[in-house]
Formats: sequence, structure tokens, C-alpha cells
Amino acid sequence: MKLHVTTGTLDYMTSMKEKNPKLMMNARDREAMLYTEDEDASLFASGYDYEILHSHGSLNEENTIHIQYIPVSGSGNASILGHLSDLNQKLQNVKGLLAYRIGHSDERDTFIVFTQWPASSTISDFKTSDIYRDYLTTDVLKKFRDAGAMFHSYSASKIYLPVKENEEALQDQPEDEEDY
Repeated sequence: MKLHVTTGTLDYMTSMKEKNPKLMMNARDREAMLYTEDEDASLFASGYDYEILHSHGSLNEENTIHIQYIPVSGSGNASILGHLSDLNQKLQNVKGLLAYRIGHSDERDTFIVFTQWPASSTISDFKTSDIYRDYLTTDVLKKFRDAGAMFHSYSASKIYLPVKENEEALQDQPEDEEDY
């Protein structure tokens, strides 16, 4: 099974979703992410495919998503597999975690930890937990880097909201004023 992910502007991703309702979409500000999982080749011309190594629960677009990208290459690939297997065991008992996928992209030399939560506040709580500290902090993950991974941006993470919740947050932001 594969997790297919792409990002782009909210307007463009909305038009893509309208053409293919099986896609799920979440957003952050004016950026959106489309994702789906299946055995087929990616539907996305500029997206990424992750071979799912571990999974739990069903994904849906009604919940908040936290994605952590972990670039690892060469000798780091073998050693991080055990680390992520241990993380898989720990995640199964995390309160509030609705679903997750842990995957690997050969084309990017990147691992992904894709988690789904009922709200952003639950993610904040998780980020203060022992599990997060022991498995997903930059300090822990840097031991899996080798010379090949030094040129990648390191362990980036993003939070994507359900589209409706994101729209409400956008309405609360002041409009950009033009300079004259």
C-alpha cells in the first residue's frame, strides 16, 4: 500500500479534488495538501509516493494532520527502520491519536510520519510527550543522518487543518492591504 501526497495552493488543490472526489484534502492558510492511499501509481504529477511501512486507523479529511518528513540516506536507512518500528509500537497507545502512516519514499530518501488528530491542541500535547521526545525530535533523529542526508532540509514538520476549520481561520485573518 502507498500513501500519495501533494501540496499546492488552496484554490488549485480544491479544483483537483473536485475532479477526483476520492482524494482527501486538508489545508494550512492558503496552502493545501491532497492525499490518498492505494496500490496504484500516483495520481499526482508533482507529488510523492510513500511505501507504507506501518499503519493504524483510517485516514479521513475531517481531522487535523501532522506530518513529519525525515530525510535519511545510505547507512541511515537501515538503522532508522528499527527506530520507526519501535515508534509504531509506541504510537498504538497514544491517547487522542486517530490514525497514522509511517512510510518511506525511495525517490526522496525520506521517511514520513503522517499522523491524524482530533484537533491542533492534541498535537501540541503530543509534542510535549516522552514518545515525541524519544522518537521524533531533531536531536534524536540526527543520529540517522549520514553525509548523503546532510544536503536535505532536516526533519520538517507541518500541520494541516480540515478545510472548513482552515476557512474559518482565514476569515479571522485581516485582509492584506495594498501599498499605494
